[in-house]
Amino acid sequence: MYMASNAASLATHRNMAYIALVAGFVAMLSNFYYVQILSYSVGLVKGITTTINAYNITPSASLLASLEGSSALAIAVHITYIMLPFSLIMFAIGAVWLISRHGYRVLSIGMLFSSIIFALLLAVLDTDFYLGPIIGLVPFAATALGILSGLGELSISNRAQNSSSLRPISIDPDTPYSNMLLLSKKFFSKLEGDILILDMHFDSKAIENLLVLLEQSQNRHASMRILSSSNRLGSHFDRSYFDFKEEMANKGISIELRVMSGNDAQQQHERLIIDANNAYKIPPINIINRKSEHIVSINRGESLARFEEIWQRSTKYENYNKK
Repeated sequence: MYMASNAASLATHRNMAYIALVAGFVAMLSNFYYVQILSYSVGLVKGITTTINAYNITPSASLLASLEGSSALAIAVHITYIMLPFSLIMFAIGAVWLISRHGYRVLSIGMLFSSIIFALLLAVLDTDFYLGPIIGLVPFAATALGILSGLGELSISNRAQNSSSLRPISIDPDTPYSNMLLLSKKFFSKLEGDILILDMHFDSKAIENLLVLLEQSQNRHASMRILSSSNRLGSHFDRSYFDFKEEMANKGISIELRVMSGNDAQQQHERLIIDANNAYKIPPINIINRKSEHIVSINRGESLARFEEIWQRSTKYENYNKK
């Protein structure tokens, strides 16, 4: 049996999310402050120029020097306008990151890119319009935090990928109880985020096994979607399923089971488990501890697309039960 190794903990992801959110918030406030100060300066220069022209006043040499820099002020204001969407993106990424359960790598790349662009524009602006050590350093500190959160999350993801070398786990059909413990610790406890299961023979025994296998998941899953065929469904399964659904709901995990059409069930030969990061081909869950078969990591994108395609055509179990 083969599997990918442990991903970074949700606590670490959450810490990176807090850092990203603070970075975005400070960058956004700093950007608004720059817009206000520079816009005020541009308005002041235009007001002075209008007054001079209206009253035919001869300006002093120092005033003329200040007025000659008005075009540069206008350019600076436009730079702050360009910076604004990047500061808003940083803040939005931080907010989404904080509530998200997956997609951390994409969010970290977005934060890293936005922070770097914001920092470069800020450096151009600060070169000609230095506003003091505190006001000037605060937005740079925000971009540093943004870059730190992005690099930190990428480092976590890379370590998880580097440690995901496939390692064989021997499953002996003669030791089913030990196999369940082994599977729970070495495979199911590593699943992250929402879980998708496609198993044509998902039955009451599969529910029993699934409860044991998920024992060490520590409620890291918000939902579980299960696709099955109608072959093993009946009154006994009905009672088991609704008890299982209620128990999971008490743990904060929503369960939905859909029944595949006969055509989809005939064409689907592989049983799948998909989490937030990976997809695996698995043995039937009802005999997963007794069947000498490998769990193999497979392409998540293709597996997810196949699952969603069948899911849309399938019937919710509660509705199927009323037929």
